[in-house]
Order: sequence, then structure tokens, then C-alpha cells
Amino acid sequence: MPDLSLDLRYLRYALVSAEHGSFRRAATVLGVPQSTISRRVLLLEHRLGFALFERDTRGVRLTRAGQNFLNEAALGVDQMARAVQLARATHRGERGEIQIGILASLTSGFLHLLLKAFREKHRDVRVKLHEGTPQRNLHHLSTGLLDVCFVTGEPTLPGFQTELLWDEHVNVVLPLDHHLAARSEVAWEDLRNEAFIVSGGGPGPEIHDYLTKRLSDLGTHPDITVHEIGRESLINLVAVGYGLTLVSTSSRGSDLSGVVLRPIAGEADVLPSSAMWSTGNRNPALNRLLLLARGFARDYSATSAWKRPAPQTGDSSSISS
Repeated sequence: MPDLSLDLRYLRYALVSAEHGSFRRAATVLGVPQSTISRRVLLLEHRLGFALFERDTRGVRLTRAGQNFLNEAALGVDQMARAVQLARATHRGERGEIQIGILASLTSGFLHLLLKAFREKHRDVRVKLHEGTPQRNLHHLSTGLLDVCFVTGEPTLPGFQTELLWDEHVNVVLPLDHHLAARSEVAWEDLRNEAFIVSGGGPGPEIHDYLTKRLSDLGTHPDITVHEIGRESLINLVAVGYGLTLVSTSSRGSDLSGVVLRPIAGEADVLPSSAMWSTGNRNPALNRLLLLARGFARDYSATSAWKRPAPQTGDSSSISS
């Protein structure tokens, strides 16, 4: 079997020589000695079993067999060059695919900005998003179905790395006519006798646990109803008086009428948000995403307006990142 990598390199010498009609001129173009060109073209001819060129003092001319061969071989060289280019781009993380687990809608906030910038910088990387509960995303991460997931808190799992990126403030969603809606912020003490609603999927279980902890600390048993509906329907139930719910500031900007979003007072109600991935993951696109996320995290944490935005009407988000 011929050494194909060697033949492809030598093919280039033959193609340039044919284009310029001279080994000397080909050597000048390629930046190698003329003797290197002539020896390697001769070696290629020996391997092929026929002459590519007729040689004389004026230069070189393709034989009929050489002309036919190089016409076909040039196509293979172009395809190989493209294959090498694509492989190198994939290796550098400029092409490929990345599977990302998320918990929140991406109307705005950190993840929205991050994924928008990643798309603009790496259009040849296919991004696939998977929205699910923290437990489901961590399971998919452990089985290799996800490259990375964005989670609330800083969970630890053997063989995986967690990196804190940004913080989210906790907010309560109130109907427009609620007696607390006129306030700029509310305290947990104000909410101890309120009824709450959460969804059964997505971040619902996490919100349920968070409410239980905070309200139990006040010595009250929380009134929480679980609905098997999505976030938009849940917010609509808040608007018509079925109860309150919690959200974070990660996806502000949805045009939902009938509710107001109010921050909960106190530094304790700040949720750390992290990226989590397998230490054995060798996907170059993951490295690109993490590098970009770290830069965004520095800017995000330095902007106080993002840390604690002003109250808004008709806004929704998720407690999870």
C-alpha cells in the first residue's frame, strides 16, 4: 500500500510544477529547494508506475497519462484540504455540537446574553438545549447526554466540576390587585400567611423546596399547591388569584399582564448559579462556551443593575438558572 499522506504531499509538488511548467519555478513558489521538488516528483512517478512529466532544458510538460491523473487527483487534494480544515476547526471548538441543560426560560438575563454571544462568535457550532428539572439534567450530565448544565447552587458530584458564574435574586410574583403589589420589595414575614402555587415540572420542585425552607424558618407550615402546567399558565393563575409564586431575575422581559414582580428583601435571598460539566469531557466547543461564560460572569457581577433590577409589572422568570 502506498503511503497516502506522503503521496498527497508529493502530489502538491506535482500540481504546482504542472501549473508553472518548471521544477525551478515550483520550488520558488513552495519555498523549497529545486532538488527537493524533482526528487519527490520522481518518487511519486515510481510509485505510480508511469511518468507524469516530460523533462527538457526548457522545463517540464505533462504526459498524457500525467494530465489525466492530475486532473482527477486535484479533486482529491481539494477534498482532503477541506477535510483537514474542517477537522482542525472542530478540534479548536469552532465547529461541532454542544448539548446544554438549562432550567429557566431565556427571555433575558445571563444565559440569554451568553447563548446569543456564543451563537454570534461560533455559528458553525450547533447548540442543542434541554430544559428539565435539576435532577433530570444532572442525570443526563452523568450519562453523557449533556456536555454542560446550568444549575442553581454549587452541587458536587464525583467526576464533575462546578464553577460559580453569577447570582440571582429571588422575586415574588403578585397579582396586580394584591395588597403587597404597591411595595418596592417584600419580606418573608409579609408572605408567611400567603398561598403559593408551583408547577410540577421544570423548576417547580426546586421552588417548592425553597418556599418550604424559608416559610418553615418563620414557624409556619407553607400552603403550596402543585399544578401540572407550564410557567406561562402558572403566571396566569397568579394573575387571577390562585396564589403567589417565586421567580428569579434570569429571564425578565416577558409581556405578561396581570402580575407584578417584586424582589424579596435581604441578602440571604440570593441564589448562586453555576455551570457543571464532566472533568473527562473533551468537547472543544465546551471549552469555548466556558471561556465565554467566565468573561460574561465578570461583567455580569460587576453590574449592580443586573444584580438587583427595579420592580417590573408584567414580568416573569424562573427561580432556576
